[in-house]
Amino acid sequence: MKFQINNHGSLIGFAPVDDTAQAWWDEHVQWAPMFGNQYMVDHRHAQDIIDGIQAASVKQQAGAGGPTGGKRQA
Repeated sequence: MKFQINNHGSLIGFAPVDDTAQAWWDEHVQWAPMFGNQYMVDHRHAQDIIDGIQAASVKQQAGAGGPTGGKRQA
């Protein structure tokens, strides 16, 4: 599960990179407007979403051999 997360100041853009990320977003986020391929979220709510993505990623990676490094993607 991978997201590209872009800080636009008062808005944070979340772009699901794969089908698993899109499925997670659809299941866990009630609604967010889209701009291009990104879901735009007020910065005050973005950390809760990032925490949820990270928790799901850790859980997913625990079953797949552990976390990996790389570019900032949650």
